[in-house]
Amino acid sequence: MSKFWAALVAVIMLAGTPALAANWSDGFKTCDTDGSGTVSHAEWNSCESKVGDPTMNPTFRTMDKDTNNSIDEAEWAGGEKQKMAIGNNCQKAEGSWCPCQNNPDDPACQKN
Repeated sequence: MSKFWAALVAVIMLAGTPALAANWSDGFKTCDTDGSGTVSHAEWNSCESKVGDPTMNPTFRTMDKDTNNSIDEAEWAGGEKQKMAIGNNCQKAEGSWCPCQNNPDDPACQKN
């Protein structure tokens, strides 16, 4: 992994995760622009960057569990769990691309 990507991942995972998570919780209403109670694929494409870093968001396909080309609130909540698991698993990793592997003394990298 290049130094650029390692630095980018470190910034996202260690500095931005709480802020992005807060945006994610409210993001369903932001993305459901037509008020249908679901987020269509087109709505997701238009708003993905508004609910966090698109490189760390779950994909539309992984959230759309029933494959009906829309995400309901339950599927959205599942996407939030996926997003949070990325950060949690990274911090607990024994060896991986995780930025904490290079900065184990950083308070943000301390295992719970």
